[in-house]
Amino acid sequence: MVNKMKKKIKIFKIIKKSLNILLLLIVFSLLYSIGVAVTENILVNQEVKDFKSRAVFEYEEEITYAAGVFQTRRYYKVSRETSYELADTRSVFTDGTRRLLGQKGDVFVTQETPFPYIPVIHQVGSLYFGGHAAIHNGNSRFIEATGFPDEDESVWDIIRHPGNEPHDFSVTVARSATNYWMNSNFRTSDDPSFETYGTYYRKKFIVLRARHVTSEQIDTAVAYADDKVDKALYNFTYFFNTQYKFGCTDLVSRAYQAALVEPERQRNYSRALNDDRFITTINDIILSKDTYMTVYVEVIDDVFHIYYLEDL
Repeated sequence: MVNKMKKKIKIFKIIKKSLNILLLLIVFSLLYSIGVAVTENILVNQEVKDFKSRAVFEYEEEITYAAGVFQTRRYYKVSRETSYELADTRSVFTDGTRRLLGQKGDVFVTQETPFPYIPVIHQVGSLYFGGHAAIHNGNSRFIEATGFPDEDESVWDIIRHPGNEPHDFSVTVARSATNYWMNSNFRTSDDPSFETYGTYYRKKFIVLRARHVTSEQIDTAVAYADDKVDKALYNFTYFFNTQYKFGCTDLVSRAYQAALVEPERQRNYSRALNDDRFITTINDIILSKDTYMTVYVEVIDDVFHIYYLEDL
């Protein structure tokens, strides 16, 4: 009887010690992840600051963005200084009118989530993962993964679906109907995000390009993303089930992985546009050695301030 009691006490002590170790590991991991997230945000802010410091005010104009939609814009020309900036001579604008931003393969990102009206979720999501990423398809539209299911669709059913079988869910990779990033009439006043973002998609966003990339590699990346349109489901689990499902950043990074990484080295956690080789976040894409900033846009008092790499 005494021996049994001693064994029970010993087992209890082992379990207690194991739980304490597990708790310490969880706390350490949480603190470490917070530290990494905060550091990455500081580095991104510094990149933006450095980019803006190279800018010279060019001019201000009012344009007609669309029928009945007017914009005041202030343009700031940023000098091209690095080898990768000088190597890609394409304009950052879609055409000579400068009405729209982006060329084929450009990656548009925002750090802020679409849920500013949900406390904690918005702050944590913006800090850790970011808001949205999309890849320009060359026809002034974007290929993107978004996770807003229809009212009659269950997120749980989407999570349970393997992703490589037929389905009729709405949350697939899609092509946007328009180039919405500069649209100052994107959001209506009854939208829950209106109080934070106003009528704009976001009040701040960044445009990126892959470094030293060829036109053929750009075509490959866009083709990879385009192949997933209306087929690949949105990945609500984020960490798991990544082979056939995609988050927005996941889609962009794996599209460029298809173009930049040898097939035998490609992984579901992308080895392109993502230097830590784990889940791709917005900050991962911005800070990656594979990308560089071409445009930074911020809306202040309803004026679009556009910092852009100069035309060559």
